[in-house]
Amino acid sequence: MPYLCKDCGNKSSQKFPQGKCPACGSFNIKTPPKSTRQAIKEKEPKTLIEIAIMCILWAVLGYGFWQNFVKEPAPISAPIPSKSVPTENTDF
Repeated sequence: MPYLCKDCGNKSSQKFPQGKCPACGSFNIKTPPKSTRQAIKEKEPKTLIEIAIMCILWAVLGYGFWQNFVKEPAPISAPIPSKSVPTENTDF
């Protein structure tokens, strides 16, 4: 938060009106350095490629979560042994 009242701790991202804290009326306000204010103003929006990469990564994360925790494993059916009588012509 760029603006902070040193007396009551009220925080704001915008400049306090009339230079005083709206909560307590104090003029004891801490302001950020100019470089921080410029960085806040000059913050660039995300580009289309950044948004696409973010969506792909979230999709991969969601798929991995679904595979490991949500998806029920397929039941493993054990082969049923058949009761067959060996014939006389069985070669070993």
